[in-house]
Amino acid sequence: MERARRSNRVAKINGKRKQYDDKKKNRNGLLIDLNRWEMSSLKRYRAHFKLDTRPNIPKGELIDVVARHFSVLPKMRDAEVISQFLFHTRKYLDGTSDSNEQD
Repeated sequence: MERARRSNRVAKINGKRKQYDDKKKNRNGLLIDLNRWEMSSLKRYRAHFKLDTRPNIPKGELIDVVARHFSVLPKMRDAEVISQFLFHTRKYLDGTSDSNEQD
């Protein structure tokens, strides 16, 4: 009985979290509020990804360019990223322990 109550609580919490996340999406469908970024951060993003814009672009237009670029980046699935990280870490650690045993 206690287990059922606990799972219902988790489901409710997860449901609320999903609703909260949906509300935080802006007009570009992103969870990031690029309006809060400083102009220098937007310019560094533009320079790093070599986005093609004119030199003295206003902040509003730069936000639109960055948002378009950010939205076309491949979506990462958390579980897949974590499992790949653990796999490669284990592979690395197994490789280093083998070289230590040979000495």
